[in-house]
Amino acid sequence: MVQYGFYQDQYLGTLIPEKEFPGAALRAREALERFRRIYRVESYGTVSERMALCAMAEAIYAHARRAGGVAATTVGKVSVRYGEAEPLQRQLLKKAAIYLDIKRGVG
Repeated sequence: MVQYGFYQDQYLGTLIPEKEFPGAALRAREALERFRRIYRVESYGTVSERMALCAMAEAIYAHARRAGGVAATTVGKVSVRYGEAEPLQRQLLKKAAIYLDIKRGVG
């Protein structure tokens, strides 16, 4: 599993507090393993995989923080709806694809 020191020093991440990082990193690892079952995933050394895991962990952490928020509100005649631009799984795939080669079809 990727360590918080790598997240801070190599990935230069600042979004996830140290206390919250292990959970987000674990979920990122689980998502990457799922992608490996569905797609052909190629990494170029451990650094590219750890960078992907950090990016995915940030997406997971940000998603969890938004999950408890208000989905819609109406004040008078003004109505605002807050929704996610895209599902979490799609975000994770995009984040992983920045650092890894991900192609359709099983390896």
